[in-house]
Amino acid sequence: MEYEQLIATVRQRAGLGDEAAERAVRAVLSALTERLAGREADRLAEQLPERLDLSITRNPQGRRWDVGEFLRVVGEREHCADADEVRQHTQAVLRTVAEALDDDERGDLLAQLPGGIIDLFGVPAPRG
Repeated sequence: MEYEQLIATVRQRAGLGDEAAERAVRAVLSALTERLAGREADRLAEQLPERLDLSITRNPQGRRWDVGEFLRVVGEREHCADADEVRQHTQAVLRTVAEALDDDERGDLLAQLPGGIIDLFGVPAPRG
């Protein structure tokens, strides 16, 4: 998926303007990849538009955030205090990211996340 298409999809799903959609994408990706351990953030970055690479946080240990903490961090980074809006924006971004990934990468990504965060993607949880 190209950068412009990703932003346009998030903009439409979240009801945001271009700048707000870009801010939401960057906030969600930085929090999401900070949560990932090992090289999973690098593997995710390989399947996303190159312009988003600066939003990818490399953290070999990964943070152990639950969904509440994850959404709080996204809200801080997005500069949005409304919890419902943060959830809506996060769901739009994660759903779009899930669609941009191949099946193997999507499965690897979801396997590192707790159920509450997986639910935000709007895709079935991996089995196993």
